[in-house]
Amino acid sequence: MDTSTDFEELASRVRTQSEDAAGSDTDRVTIRSFQELDPDALSELLEAAEPGVDEPGSLVFVLSRANAELLLEREYDLEDVEELEDELGREVQVEDEMPDDTILLLDPDAVDGVELLEPESIACGIVGTDH
Repeated sequence: MDTSTDFEELASRVRTQSEDAAGSDTDRVTIRSFQELDPDALSELLEAAEPGVDEPGSLVFVLSRANAELLLEREYDLEDVEELEDELGREVQVEDEMPDDTILLLDPDAVDGVELLEPESIACGIVGTDH
């Protein structure tokens, strides 16, 4: 990931690379669906992703600005994204281009722009519309 990454396009590509795709024998992205966005959903996504990643500590959450604000609203004891990072034990990157219905958890080296270099190091959360 870098400053030229188109997060809307990246999210679209990730969402089509499910590890459960029928007949697939290639490495795929872990995808989970959530009714609503809360820290528990992020923790669940982290638990699903960690076993398939060589260096779990390198995983970064990528959220839309609206989702980051929603999480902070719902967790009254969290004041800002830094406190959310402390709660999750992972870096949180807020991107204006990220779709509100998608959460990414990935190793930054797993993508190059919008190309998925290491799909097994990427997890995607699809969020219901609870805004």
